[in-house]
Amino acid sequence: MLLKIKPLGEEFQARFLAVSEWREIYFSDEVKLLLESLPDVLKVYRSTIKVKIERQTKKHTHLPCQYVLYAVKIKEFALALYEYIKVLDGLKNEGLTSAKINQLIVSRDTESSSLIKKLSPQEQSNFFDLFGQDKTFALGAKTFLSGESELRGEKEFFASVILKVINVPDQSNTALGHFIFSLCEDKSSVYSKLENIFLKDLDFNFQVKGVNEFAHAVFRFLWSYDKFENLRVAIQPNKTESNLSIDTEAGRLPSVFKGSDKYLDKEDLISGVKPRFFEEPICLYEQKIIYLSTEWTHDRDKRLDLVMLKQVVEHCYPQFSIDLSAESFTFSSKGSQKVTRKKLAGIFQPLPKPFLLLAGISGTGKSRFVKQQALSQCTDLSNFLPVAVRPDWHEPSDLLGYVSRIQGESYVYTPFLKFIVRAWLDAIESVEGDEITLKPHEDIVTFWACLDEMNLAPVEQYFADYLSVLETREWIGNKYKCGSLINPKDLLHSSTALDLLRKELGLDSHKNVWEYFLKNGISIPPNLIVAGTVNMDETTHGFSRKVIDRAFTIDFGDFFPNKFTSYFTQDSNFKSLTFARYSSVSEADLSNVKADPTGELSIKFLSEINQTLITTPFEIAYRALNELLIAIVCFLPADNKELVAVWDDFLMTKVLPRIEGDAEKLHLKDGVSLLSVLSEKIQTCFLISSDQNLRPDLLRTSISGDVLDVEFRSQKKIAWMEQRLIENSFTSFWP
Repeated sequence: MLLKIKPLGEEFQARFLAVSEWREIYFSDEVKLLLESLPDVLKVYRSTIKVKIERQTKKHTHLPCQYVLYAVKIKEFALALYEYIKVLDGLKNEGLTSAKINQLIVSRDTESSSLIKKLSPQEQSNFFDLFGQDKTFALGAKTFLSGESELRGEKEFFASVILKVINVPDQSNTALGHFIFSLCEDKSSVYSKLENIFLKDLDFNFQVKGVNEFAHAVFRFLWSYDKFENLRVAIQPNKTESNLSIDTEAGRLPSVFKGSDKYLDKEDLISGVKPRFFEEPICLYEQKIIYLSTEWTHDRDKRLDLVMLKQVVEHCYPQFSIDLSAESFTFSSKGSQKVTRKKLAGIFQPLPKPFLLLAGISGTGKSRFVKQQALSQCTDLSNFLPVAVRPDWHEPSDLLGYVSRIQGESYVYTPFLKFIVRAWLDAIESVEGDEITLKPHEDIVTFWACLDEMNLAPVEQYFADYLSVLETREWIGNKYKCGSLINPKDLLHSSTALDLLRKELGLDSHKNVWEYFLKNGISIPPNLIVAGTVNMDETTHGFSRKVIDRAFTIDFGDFFPNKFTSYFTQDSNFKSLTFARYSSVSEADLSNVKADPTGELSIKFLSEINQTLITTPFEIAYRALNELLIAIVCFLPADNKELVAVWDDFLMTKVLPRIEGDAEKLHLKDGVSLLSVLSEKIQTCFLISSDQNLRPDLLRTSISGDVLDVEFRSQKKIAWMEQRLIENSFTSFWP
């Protein structure tokens, strides 16, 4: 797609002029490997790059580290310019000589080349303008035509235009232009990887005055940034027309795009006499030419308003922010502040299970809670992935991806699979053969995936593989093993397809990890917590005990109550949570638990509870005991009061969610309600008296950081379930 270079270049010239200072950066080993994979790069040092001046000579020069930041900042423009170079290469592949290409450009000949014929009329005009004799279309750079029959080198012309935008002297910095050309020319995503690494080191922003123009600049940048990867799940076709909408938890942008199989004429983009879409498309997405709507407003509560654009973009791209408060609207990177990752030890509370079900009525803040947990460790939210579950999901491929054999074999990966790989890369210290050694616990970041509205689809179907593999996790010291979710080598038989998947998953510079995945499969990383938000109504599916037994279920309204009186003045803080390094516990692990150093008290407690359940469908087994023992090792109760709090939360998260049914199912042989008997048994185990009905909250503190006392949750919940049974002749745990 050939965009108009002159206005785009002028826009980027203004962006570069607005930067008064460029940071000094240093190249990590990962970045050195990326840069040294480029053909012109001879060696990368800590803050400079040694590059060839010309590929056929031994001449070289050194580029300062800031030139990488130049390249990252100009990436959108550079890739747009490189599209023209690809057309020139296509003309040469058709057999056209330099003289014929020169003549074709001068005469603006649209008939002599099949490639030129395929371009839209606007693209043809853009092509001839850029490469013609009028320098203004190339921002005053050297003309591509050299004499009557010669052409300037493509790389030289490209570099000249780039340097006009960056505003550095042509002669002394040609190597910079050539370096950026090499990044565009590279096929292994080096440019995108450098952008992801260094965008945070730029005070990256752009300002645009017009409402439509700002929206256009934002979507153009996002396409250049990740090809709408973070919007992929949210972009949905309209039912009755060729338009596309963006639908996210944060809000909806209806009919924001028009998609077409061919270039559209001006008449196709208007309604009456009013333009509805920009004449120039912004990208080629999913084999469709995409046009952006021109019906944007600001602060008018219309269907396409910049306020909603801000909410959607900041939700899907938390590393960026939009400021609409001034006359010129600003898009900027939050990454100008370095990513900070807090130490885990002594600050974060380990969770007994890395799979959460957050149940509660709509609007209580379940999804926001997951995002805040991720934010407490990583300020750029690179450790957070929102996944919008669709009602038509019925198999694991909906979450993990699938093999496609359309136009050759390939694996269609999902953002969730890529997120799994990123979590692995953060956790791995080294790989030797079949063994993965993890970093120290305090150096590993917890990754949070939020499956929003998880039970819109049957969890037992699309989440089956994950649930099964979840039970295979095994820790031995700082070694970790887990069963495979997918094995690329079993699914793909083409080396080309495997190489492509390796690149797409970001494993180009992680050879040992990729080889481990090929041999053992891609499994659940130790530092990934999956949290599913759950609403129970006529549009959702229930949970089998298979799912509940493998989850840590939190009734959000009970654990994190919405107090309207505390809306403006917060009265408590939730604890920041992390993963636990246990899949089972030993006697040595229990010795650190002051309140129950042998586990004997907890085993006795669960045995008493199970005596009540043993003749019912709700009987519990070894898995429940194992997870109770993991819980006391995670929460480390120091006295009986804290130990009882662990038991109380265990009942709320592991036992009560399993209980549901009608009056017949929940009455024992003597006619007494199972819930009544269970309540009495719990009271006996807890030794609760009328003047002792409080326990410490394990997941929250007071606003000052002190211990927060709350009522026993399980007793309160059982009373609620029993009242529901009396009123409706049916009850369940779910609100």
